[in-house]
Amino acid sequence: MSEILPDNENVARAVFSPQMIGVDGILLLSAFALRIFKDGTKESYLSVSRMSVNTWMTDIKGIPQYKNRRLYGYATLNIGQIRSITLYAGNHPIIYDVIDCSNTNCKSHAGIIVQINDTILTGGHNSIIDKLEIDEPEDFVMVAIQAELLKIAKTNLVRL
Repeated sequence: MSEILPDNENVARAVFSPQMIGVDGILLLSAFALRIFKDGTKESYLSVSRMSVNTWMTDIKGIPQYKNRRLYGYATLNIGQIRSITLYAGNHPIIYDVIDCSNTNCKSHAGIIVQINDTILTGGHNSIIDKLEIDEPEDFVMVAIQAELLKIAKTNLVRL
């Protein structure tokens, strides 16, 4: 996970129905929400696929689908646009980045991470926000983070 990904590269976020897409086909904020998994593990990055890797579409189509979760399509985001997002929590800049998370099963796997003061934010409660004594509630900060990614992605939604 040490490869620095170039700003001119695009990544694709798999979009599932009905959690991430409205009945009208509009991409929802929940497409960029960090989650807590059933086993209690907190998600520390948003999974995306590097579109420069030739297996990216196969990798997206290989994501498990369930009775209440069907692959709708994907949203394209540019890494340079993600990194250039300007957002603050109080006086503290929120830093966005995209990291390589590839493995033998998914060569295109990458992750969008979000940090405040060198602390990577996760799904669920983030104590760093309490420590910084930011006026906004944590939920508000997390929604603002999601909204910035949504701005980039909503114009680049592709239905499969």
